[in-house]
Amino acid sequence: MPATSMAKLSGTKRLKSAMTPSFAKVLPLFCLGLFLLPLLLQKNDSVNRFLRAKFNSYSADQEPVEEVAESPQLSDIDRTIPTTANNNNNICNSSNSKRNSDSDSDGDQAEDNDEESARAFKLAQPVQELVEAIRAATRKVWAGTPIPLTDEERRKWVRKYPCRSRAELKSLYAQRKHMKDVPDNEQWDVVFAEYAELHRACTTRIGDLKAYFKAQNSSVAGCNFVVAETHFGLGNKLYQLSSVFMYAVLSQRIMLVPESTSVPSVVCQPFPGSSWTMKEHFLDVVRKKRKPSLTFYDDVDLDVNNTRKLETYASAMSNEWGPEPRFWCNTEQRYLSQVPWLTIDGCLLFLHKLYAVDMFRPALEALFPDRIVLTRILRTLMLPADPVWERILHVNEVYLQNAEKQVGIQVRYLSGEKEYEAKNELINERITRCVWENKILPEVCPARSDPGFGDPKFADCVAKLTPEDHKRPRIVKVLIASLFLGLHDSLNDIYLRHEITTTKESVGIIQLTHEKIQGTGVEVDSQAFVEIISLSMSDVLIVTPMSTFGGVAQAYGGLVPWFIEFAKKKGEPDQCERGMGIEPCYLGANIHYDCKYDASGTQDIPDLLPYLRSCLFIDVGAGYGMQMVPDKREDHDFSID
Repeated sequence: MPATSMAKLSGTKRLKSAMTPSFAKVLPLFCLGLFLLPLLLQKNDSVNRFLRAKFNSYSADQEPVEEVAESPQLSDIDRTIPTTANNNNNICNSSNSKRNSDSDSDGDQAEDNDEESARAFKLAQPVQELVEAIRAATRKVWAGTPIPLTDEERRKWVRKYPCRSRAELKSLYAQRKHMKDVPDNEQWDVVFAEYAELHRACTTRIGDLKAYFKAQNSSVAGCNFVVAETHFGLGNKLYQLSSVFMYAVLSQRIMLVPESTSVPSVVCQPFPGSSWTMKEHFLDVVRKKRKPSLTFYDDVDLDVNNTRKLETYASAMSNEWGPEPRFWCNTEQRYLSQVPWLTIDGCLLFLHKLYAVDMFRPALEALFPDRIVLTRILRTLMLPADPVWERILHVNEVYLQNAEKQVGIQVRYLSGEKEYEAKNELINERITRCVWENKILPEVCPARSDPGFGDPKFADCVAKLTPEDHKRPRIVKVLIASLFLGLHDSLNDIYLRHEITTTKESVGIIQLTHEKIQGTGVEVDSQAFVEIISLSMSDVLIVTPMSTFGGVAQAYGGLVPWFIEFAKKKGEPDQCERGMGIEPCYLGANIHYDCKYDASGTQDIPDLLPYLRSCLFIDVGAGYGMQMVPDKREDHDFSID
């Protein structure tokens, strides 16, 4: 029986399955292994990580074996979740223990507890408090009668919402030759799994959410909601949804995503046994009944001044760009906790500004001590749906695999074709100079008759390529994402017209699409997702300032990008510049508080939180923005070279 099948059986059934004639010959070794395994797991972190990775390699879209343990099967997400040392209030654990007591022997329970202890680690105190807050909400929802997700229900859910990328995405990042991947964050895995259970609890208990809302019902304690509205391109949508999700976790709200955003069509359903998809007719009902955000803030003023008590069932919390200034205040957040339904519209990355809210900050700082936030959220919440994932694999296998190095370049002319026609030649020149001066791509060797051939940097150009070089070519692949072909044609012309590069590496130029204008819809977002993930698998990434497309790619890949100089005119001193860290810029963010009821008043946020800084000038130009940065850029730079 395969190891993945054996792991699903209770202790008694595993032993029966193992006791075949062939296995009996090695029974002593098998018993010795069982004796040593807990010691190895407790004492050797590398073995622990290896075994956990092997355990996680079971794919969700494989059919589980017919003979399974009676307790519910863990999902792909749940499998990676260690338990805390003090988990008396963990609904998942307590309900699982009850079900096990009904179905398995005491010996099996002891064995399961040993396995859980081997995977245990201690949560930071603020993270533990967040987990307990989520669990408390879940307990309220179930009202003492939790409904477990049965094995059959889980199988049906997996068949309905398959997601290969959940098991396969990380391995593609591990293939990079010049980049280590970002480290795992086990605390985030715990929080995500607890939130997923809360999401399932509310959608299960309530059932028809539309009818529940229309009746202005709030009878199911623990169930508050936030609707994530968004628009523009896929990069904008992923920024917005990641930000709203983090807010939903911190405030224990059930996040719903309108079908009209196209996100539910291109992204996997993230919460086992539940769905975050919101039909358009339901969204229309919510829009008609919600209060405008400014009305909510007026109502807060009236309540604070004891003029009228705040009573709001549904409220908007943003304009079309994102949350408004008073959203970031503790007092307003306390009032928001009394509102069952919120909608947050927007298209930008307000995720990091949540650190500015006093009540959220301790959990966020403890949960992401390395300040790598968006990468973790995207890789757990925003995984490519299977049709998109197949296209990503195809691109990787046909165009990108077996490269010595992969370089991604994302070029976006924000003003469209007119800007492209005016700046194409200049931007191509700047990118070429950037990749050569920073040794991102090898320079081409000049002709021997060229006066520059004697330059010391071309010393290696004297030796020509040999038959052995052609047998084992070293290939650098450059993936370009752009609406126009200008850079592709320019670099292709450079590298095809020259016999050899200074490093003897061959350079291949790849561009998948060139649509000229940004479209909308499921197909457009699907292709955009393919290119974002493909770019994110680069060893080095060069992006366009103020582009959400490039920002999302850098976050998925855990990459500190290089920015192309777009703002300066020809003839002015210019450069490409390395970013400050992995986390992208919150474009247009106001760096001041506007909290008349809080101690923060109107202070500048970076004065209180030095890791939230103004974005690089090259990234925002005459605009402004806020970015989360590490203490040192090296803390976010996982390049091996």
